[in-house]
Amino acid sequence: MNASEALVRVPKADLHVHQEATRYLDLVLAEREGREPYDWAAWRRELAATVPPGKERLQRIGSMQPVPLDHDADEELFVARFAALMRDHAAAGARYVEVRCGGEVVTRDGFMDLFRRAEAQVRADHPLLHAEALAIVIQAGQDPERADAFAEGCVRAAGEGLAGVDFLYAPYDTEADWAPMYRLAQRFADAGLGITAHAGELSTANIAAAARMPGLTRIGHGVHAAADPELLRLLVDRGVTLECALTCNDFFGVLPELDEHPLLRLVEAGVAVTLATDNPVQLGTTIEREYAFAAALGMSASQLTGFTRDAIRAAFTSPERKAAILAGIDRGEDQARLDDHQVDIAAEANPSFS
Repeated sequence: MNASEALVRVPKADLHVHQEATRYLDLVLAEREGREPYDWAAWRRELAATVPPGKERLQRIGSMQPVPLDHDADEELFVARFAALMRDHAAAGARYVEVRCGGEVVTRDGFMDLFRRAEAQVRADHPLLHAEALAIVIQAGQDPERADAFAEGCVRAAGEGLAGVDFLYAPYDTEADWAPMYRLAQRFADAGLGITAHAGELSTANIAAAARMPGLTRIGHGVHAAADPELLRLLVDRGVTLECALTCNDFFGVLPELDEHPLLRLVEAGVAVTLATDNPVQLGTTIEREYAFAAALGMSASQLTGFTRDAIRAAFTSPERKAAILAGIDRGEDQARLDDHQVDIAAEANPSFS
Protein backbone atom coordinates (compact mmCIF):
# COMPACT_ATOMS: atom_id res chain seq x y z
CA MET A 1 0.00 0.00 0.00
CA ASN A 2 1.51 3.32 -1.06
CA ALA A 3 1.32 6.59 0.79
CA SER A 4 -1.65 7.99 -1.14
CA GLU A 5 -3.66 4.84 -0.54
CA ALA A 6 -2.75 4.92 3.16
CA LEU A 7 -3.93 8.53 3.45
CA VAL A 8 -7.26 7.66 1.84
CA ARG A 9 -7.71 4.78 4.29
CA VAL A 10 -7.22 7.03 7.33
CA PRO A 11 -10.68 7.81 8.79
CA LYS A 12 -11.25 11.55 9.15
CA ALA A 13 -13.38 13.95 11.15
CA ASP A 14 -13.96 17.71 11.05
CA LEU A 15 -15.22 19.54 14.14
CA HIS A 16 -14.75 23.05 12.75
CA VAL A 17 -16.42 23.85 9.43
CA HIS A 18 -18.63 26.86 8.85
CA GLN A 19 -21.83 26.46 6.85
CA GLU A 20 -20.65 28.90 4.14
CA ALA A 21 -24.29 29.43 3.28
CA THR A 22 -24.10 31.55 0.14
CA ARG A 23 -20.99 29.75 -1.05
CA TYR A 24 -22.68 26.34 -0.99
CA LEU A 25 -25.90 27.83 -2.39
CA ASP A 26 -23.83 29.12 -5.31
CA LEU A 27 -22.41 25.64 -5.92
CA VAL A 28 -25.87 24.06 -5.83
CA LEU A 29 -27.40 26.71 -8.09
CA ALA A 30 -24.47 26.65 -10.52
CA GLU A 31 -24.95 22.92 -11.04
CA ARG A 32 -28.68 23.32 -11.57
CA GLU A 33 -28.30 26.30 -13.90
CA GLY A 34 -25.46 24.78 -15.93
CA ARG A 35 -23.03 27.60 -15.19
CA GLU A 36 -19.62 27.93 -13.55
CA PRO A 37 -19.65 28.68 -9.82
CA TYR A 38 -17.90 31.71 -8.38
CA ASP A 39 -14.13 31.60 -8.91
CA TRP A 40 -12.75 31.31 -5.38
CA ALA A 41 -9.20 30.66 -6.58
CA ALA A 42 -9.18 34.10 -8.22
CA TRP A 43 -10.66 35.61 -5.05
CA ARG A 44 -7.85 34.11 -2.96
CA ARG A 45 -5.19 35.38 -5.35
CA GLU A 46 -6.64 38.88 -5.29
CA LEU A 47 -6.97 38.89 -1.50
CA ALA A 48 -3.42 37.64 -1.00
CA ALA A 49 -2.09 40.28 -3.40
CA THR A 50 -3.94 43.25 -1.92
CA VAL A 51 -4.52 42.62 1.79
CA PRO A 52 -1.71 42.09 4.32
CA PRO A 53 -1.65 38.77 6.18
CA GLY A 54 -2.96 38.55 9.72
CA LYS A 55 -5.98 40.25 11.24
CA GLU A 56 -6.80 42.44 8.25
CA ARG A 57 -6.90 39.51 5.83
CA LEU A 58 -8.81 37.33 8.29
CA GLN A 59 -11.51 39.99 8.58
CA ARG A 60 -12.29 39.52 4.89
CA ILE A 61 -13.56 35.98 5.38
CA GLY A 62 -17.19 35.86 4.36
CA SER A 63 -17.00 39.26 2.67
CA MET A 64 -17.92 37.87 -0.76
CA GLN A 65 -21.52 36.65 -1.12
CA PRO A 66 -21.83 35.11 -4.60
CA VAL A 67 -25.63 34.66 -4.41
CA PRO A 68 -28.33 36.20 -2.17
CA LEU A 69 -29.08 34.35 1.03
CA ASP A 70 -32.82 34.79 0.41
CA HIS A 71 -32.61 31.51 -1.52
CA ASP A 72 -32.61 29.91 1.94
CA ALA A 73 -36.37 30.47 2.08
CA ASP A 74 -36.65 27.52 -0.30
CA GLU A 75 -36.53 24.41 1.91
CA GLU A 76 -35.21 22.24 -0.91
CA LEU A 77 -32.27 24.58 -1.50
CA PHE A 78 -31.70 24.89 2.24
CA VAL A 79 -31.39 21.11 2.56
CA ALA A 80 -29.34 20.90 -0.64
CA ARG A 81 -26.66 23.28 0.56
CA PHE A 82 -26.15 21.39 3.81
CA ALA A 83 -26.12 18.11 1.89
CA ALA A 84 -23.46 19.52 -0.46
CA LEU A 85 -21.19 20.35 2.48
CA MET A 86 -21.70 16.93 4.05
CA ARG A 87 -21.18 15.18 0.70
CA ASP A 88 -17.86 16.98 0.18
CA HIS A 89 -16.71 15.74 3.57
CA ALA A 90 -17.93 12.19 3.00
CA ALA A 91 -16.17 12.05 -0.36
CA ALA A 92 -12.95 13.13 1.37
CA GLY A 93 -13.17 10.27 3.87
CA ALA A 94 -14.90 11.95 6.81
CA ARG A 95 -16.77 9.78 9.29
CA TYR A 96 -18.05 12.78 11.23
CA VAL A 97 -18.58 16.51 10.65
CA GLU A 98 -19.97 19.36 12.76
CA VAL A 99 -21.39 22.32 10.87
CA ARG A 100 -21.30 25.80 12.48
CA CYS A 101 -24.26 27.95 11.55
CA GLY A 102 -24.12 31.72 11.83
CA GLY A 103 -26.95 34.21 11.69
CA GLU A 104 -30.25 32.95 13.06
CA VAL A 105 -30.26 29.76 11.01
CA VAL A 106 -30.60 27.37 13.94
CA THR A 107 -33.65 29.19 15.33
CA ARG A 108 -35.53 28.75 12.04
CA ASP A 109 -38.70 26.66 12.46
CA GLY A 110 -37.89 23.02 11.79
CA PHE A 111 -34.15 23.63 11.39
CA MET A 112 -33.02 20.31 12.86
CA ASP A 113 -35.56 18.38 10.78
CA LEU A 114 -34.15 19.98 7.64
CA PHE A 115 -30.57 19.33 8.79
CA ARG A 116 -31.40 15.67 9.41
CA ARG A 117 -32.96 15.44 5.94
CA ALA A 118 -29.66 16.61 4.47
CA GLU A 119 -27.74 14.10 6.57
CA ALA A 120 -30.06 11.26 5.51
CA GLN A 121 -29.63 12.14 1.83
CA VAL A 122 -25.85 11.92 2.14
CA ARG A 123 -25.88 8.80 4.32
CA ALA A 124 -27.84 6.99 1.61
CA ASP A 125 -24.61 7.00 -0.43
CA HIS A 126 -22.10 7.41 2.43
CA PRO A 127 -23.48 5.42 5.38
CA LEU A 128 -20.35 5.98 7.51
CA LEU A 129 -20.89 9.74 7.72
CA HIS A 130 -22.57 11.35 10.73
CA ALA A 131 -23.23 15.08 11.13
CA GLU A 132 -24.26 17.51 13.87
CA ALA A 133 -25.11 21.21 13.88
CA LEU A 134 -23.74 24.03 16.07
CA ALA A 135 -24.94 27.61 16.53
CA ILE A 136 -22.51 30.52 16.39
CA VAL A 137 -23.14 32.90 19.28
CA ILE A 138 -21.75 36.38 18.62
CA GLN A 139 -20.97 38.42 21.72
CA ALA A 140 -20.24 41.83 20.26
CA GLY A 141 -22.40 44.76 19.23
CA GLN A 142 -25.71 42.91 19.40
CA ASP A 143 -28.97 44.36 20.67
CA PRO A 144 -29.39 42.78 24.15
CA GLU A 145 -33.05 41.93 23.58
CA ARG A 146 -32.34 40.26 20.25
CA ALA A 147 -29.32 38.44 21.68
CA ASP A 148 -31.44 37.10 24.54
CA ALA A 149 -34.12 35.92 22.12
CA PHE A 150 -31.47 34.14 20.08
CA ALA A 151 -30.10 32.45 23.20
CA GLU A 152 -33.60 31.28 24.07
CA GLY A 153 -33.90 29.92 20.53
CA CYS A 154 -30.67 27.97 20.93
CA VAL A 155 -31.91 26.44 24.17
CA ARG A 156 -35.15 25.40 22.44
CA ALA A 157 -33.17 23.99 19.50
CA ALA A 158 -31.14 21.91 21.95
CA GLY A 159 -34.33 20.01 22.69
CA GLU A 160 -34.71 19.34 18.96
CA GLY A 161 -31.18 18.05 18.47
CA LEU A 162 -28.87 21.08 18.21
CA ALA A 163 -25.52 19.78 19.43
CA GLY A 164 -23.57 22.81 20.63
CA VAL A 165 -22.59 26.46 20.39
CA ASP A 166 -19.47 28.30 19.27
CA PHE A 167 -18.66 31.69 20.82
CA LEU A 168 -17.35 34.54 18.67
CA TYR A 169 -16.56 37.90 20.24
CA ALA A 170 -14.61 41.15 20.00
CA PRO A 171 -11.91 42.12 20.48
CA TYR A 172 -10.52 38.93 18.99
CA ASP A 173 -6.80 39.67 19.03
CA THR A 174 -6.68 41.20 22.54
CA GLU A 175 -8.31 40.16 25.80
CA ALA A 176 -12.11 40.39 25.74
CA ASP A 177 -14.65 40.67 28.58
CA TRP A 178 -15.69 37.06 29.17
CA ALA A 179 -18.10 37.66 32.09
CA PRO A 180 -21.28 37.82 29.94
CA MET A 181 -20.08 34.86 27.88
CA TYR A 182 -19.50 32.80 31.03
CA ARG A 183 -23.06 33.45 32.18
CA LEU A 184 -24.46 32.49 28.79
CA ALA A 185 -22.20 29.43 28.52
CA GLN A 186 -23.51 28.12 31.83
CA ARG A 187 -27.03 28.51 30.53
CA PHE A 188 -26.17 26.57 27.37
CA ALA A 189 -24.28 23.87 29.26
CA ASP A 190 -27.27 23.39 31.57
CA ALA A 191 -29.37 22.81 28.44
CA GLY A 192 -27.00 20.04 27.35
CA LEU A 193 -25.23 21.96 24.59
CA GLY A 194 -21.53 21.42 23.93
CA ILE A 195 -19.37 24.55 24.22
CA THR A 196 -16.51 25.67 22.01
CA ALA A 197 -15.06 29.12 21.29
CA HIS A 198 -12.75 30.77 18.81
CA ALA A 199 -9.53 31.84 20.52
CA GLY A 200 -5.79 31.96 20.03
CA GLU A 201 -5.86 32.29 16.25
CA LEU A 202 -4.00 35.61 16.04
CA SER A 203 -2.17 35.62 19.38
CA THR A 204 -2.25 34.00 22.82
CA ALA A 205 -5.05 36.42 23.80
CA ASN A 206 -8.25 34.84 25.17
CA ILE A 207 -6.95 31.26 25.26
CA ALA A 208 -6.83 31.08 29.07
CA ALA A 209 -10.19 32.83 29.43
CA ALA A 210 -11.80 30.49 26.91
CA ALA A 211 -10.31 27.41 28.58
CA ARG A 212 -11.98 28.42 31.86
CA MET A 213 -15.41 29.01 30.33
CA PRO A 214 -18.17 26.93 32.02
CA GLY A 215 -18.85 23.79 30.01
CA LEU A 216 -16.18 24.47 27.41
CA THR A 217 -14.30 21.41 26.14
CA ARG A 218 -12.88 22.70 22.85
CA ILE A 219 -11.23 25.77 21.37
CA GLY A 220 -11.32 26.71 17.71
CA HIS A 221 -7.73 27.29 16.54
CA GLY A 222 -5.77 28.06 19.73
CA VAL A 223 -2.51 27.38 17.90
CA HIS A 224 -0.62 30.22 19.61
CA ALA A 225 -0.84 28.29 22.88
CA ALA A 226 2.24 26.43 21.63
CA ALA A 227 4.30 29.53 22.44
CA ASP A 228 3.40 29.48 26.16
CA PRO A 229 4.16 26.45 28.39
CA GLU A 230 1.64 27.64 30.98
CA LEU A 231 -1.13 27.74 28.39
CA LEU A 232 -0.17 24.27 27.21
CA ARG A 233 -0.40 22.96 30.75
CA LEU A 234 -3.76 24.68 31.22
CA LEU A 235 -5.19 23.06 28.10
CA VAL A 236 -3.92 19.63 29.12
CA ASP A 237 -5.08 19.98 32.73
CA ARG A 238 -8.58 21.06 31.68
CA GLY A 239 -8.83 18.50 28.87
CA VAL A 240 -9.43 21.10 26.17
CA THR A 241 -9.26 19.88 22.57
CA LEU A 242 -7.94 22.25 19.87
CA GLU A 243 -9.57 22.41 16.44
CA CYS A 244 -6.61 23.12 14.11
CA ALA A 245 -7.23 24.43 10.58
CA LEU A 246 -3.88 24.31 8.77
CA THR A 247 -4.92 25.81 5.42
CA CYS A 248 -6.76 28.60 7.21
CA ASN A 249 -3.71 29.41 9.36
CA ASP A 250 -1.52 29.47 6.24
CA PHE A 251 -3.74 31.56 3.97
CA PHE A 252 -4.56 34.22 6.55
CA GLY A 253 -0.95 34.44 7.64
CA VAL A 254 -1.55 34.07 11.37
CA LEU A 255 1.68 32.06 11.65
CA PRO A 256 5.04 32.67 9.96
CA GLU A 257 5.06 29.64 7.63
CA LEU A 258 2.91 26.52 7.45
CA ASP A 259 5.95 24.24 7.40
CA GLU A 260 6.77 25.73 10.84
CA HIS A 261 3.23 25.16 12.15
CA PRO A 262 3.25 24.28 15.88
CA LEU A 263 1.01 21.22 15.36
CA LEU A 264 3.76 18.84 16.42
CA ARG A 265 4.60 20.92 19.52
CA LEU A 266 0.96 20.80 20.58
CA VAL A 267 0.85 17.03 20.16
CA GLU A 268 4.14 16.54 22.00
CA ALA A 269 2.83 18.68 24.88
CA GLY A 270 -0.10 16.27 25.25
CA VAL A 271 -2.80 18.59 23.93
CA ALA A 272 -5.68 16.79 22.21
CA VAL A 273 -5.81 18.01 18.60
CA THR A 274 -8.21 17.65 15.70
CA LEU A 275 -7.95 18.83 12.10
CA ALA A 276 -10.47 21.11 10.40
CA THR A 277 -11.33 22.79 7.11
CA ASP A 278 -12.89 25.95 8.63
CA ASN A 279 -14.13 27.55 5.36
CA PRO A 280 -13.41 24.91 2.72
CA VAL A 281 -15.08 26.56 -0.28
CA GLN A 282 -13.43 29.94 0.19
CA LEU A 283 -10.06 28.40 1.09
CA GLY A 284 -10.11 25.65 -1.55
CA THR A 285 -9.49 22.78 0.84
CA THR A 286 -10.98 19.46 1.94
CA ILE A 287 -10.58 17.47 5.13
CA GLU A 288 -8.41 14.99 3.21
CA ARG A 289 -6.12 17.86 2.21
CA GLU A 290 -5.85 18.94 5.85
CA TYR A 291 -4.77 15.43 6.83
CA ALA A 292 -2.26 15.43 3.95
CA PHE A 293 -0.80 18.71 5.23
CA ALA A 294 -0.47 17.21 8.70
CA ALA A 295 1.29 14.20 7.19
CA ALA A 296 3.72 16.54 5.41
CA LEU A 297 4.46 18.15 8.79
CA GLY A 298 5.63 14.76 10.03
CA MET A 299 2.49 13.14 11.42
CA SER A 300 2.38 9.34 11.02
CA ALA A 301 -0.65 7.32 9.93
CA SER A 302 -1.35 6.32 13.51
CA GLN A 303 -1.09 9.96 14.65
CA LEU A 304 -3.52 11.00 11.91
CA THR A 305 -5.97 8.36 13.07
CA GLY A 306 -5.34 9.65 16.59
CA PHE A 307 -6.56 13.10 15.49
CA THR A 308 -9.77 11.46 14.35
CA ARG A 309 -10.14 9.59 17.61
CA ASP A 310 -9.60 12.83 19.53
CA ALA A 311 -12.29 14.44 17.37
CA ILE A 312 -14.85 11.73 18.03
CA ARG A 313 -14.15 11.76 21.77
CA ALA A 314 -14.59 15.56 21.80
CA ALA A 315 -17.59 15.55 19.46
CA PHE A 316 -20.87 17.13 20.48
CA THR A 317 -22.91 14.05 19.68
CA SER A 318 -24.54 11.21 21.56
CA PRO A 319 -22.49 8.57 23.39
CA GLU A 320 -24.11 5.97 21.13
CA ARG A 321 -22.88 7.73 17.98
CA LYS A 322 -19.41 8.14 19.43
CA ALA A 323 -19.21 4.46 20.31
CA ALA A 324 -20.43 3.41 16.86
CA ILE A 325 -17.96 5.64 15.02
CA LEU A 326 -15.01 4.58 17.19
CA ALA A 327 -15.95 0.94 16.72
CA GLY A 328 -15.99 1.48 12.97
CA ILE A 329 -12.54 3.05 13.12
CA ASP A 330 -11.29 0.02 15.06
CA ARG A 331 -12.67 -2.37 12.45
CA GLY A 332 -11.14 -0.31 9.66
CA GLU A 333 -7.75 -0.35 11.35
CA ASP A 334 -7.92 -4.13 11.70
CA GLN A 335 -8.65 -4.47 8.01
CA ALA A 336 -6.24 -1.88 6.67
CA ARG A 337 -3.31 -2.77 8.97
CA LEU A 338 -1.90 0.75 8.76
CA ASP A 339 1.81 0.26 9.33
CA ASP A 340 4.03 3.29 9.90
CA HIS A 341 7.14 1.22 9.13
CA GLN A 342 5.87 0.30 5.67
CA VAL A 343 4.40 3.63 4.64
CA ASP A 344 5.94 7.07 4.94
CA ILE A 345 2.94 9.23 4.14
CA ALA A 346 4.77 12.51 4.31
CA ALA A 347 7.37 11.48 1.73
CA GLU A 348 4.81 10.89 -0.99
CA ALA A 349 1.90 13.12 0.00
CA ASN A 350 4.01 16.32 0.10
CA PRO A 351 1.16 18.71 -0.76
CA SER A 352 1.78 22.30 -1.76
CA PHE A 353 1.01 24.79 0.97
CA SER A 354 0.34 27.63 -1.42
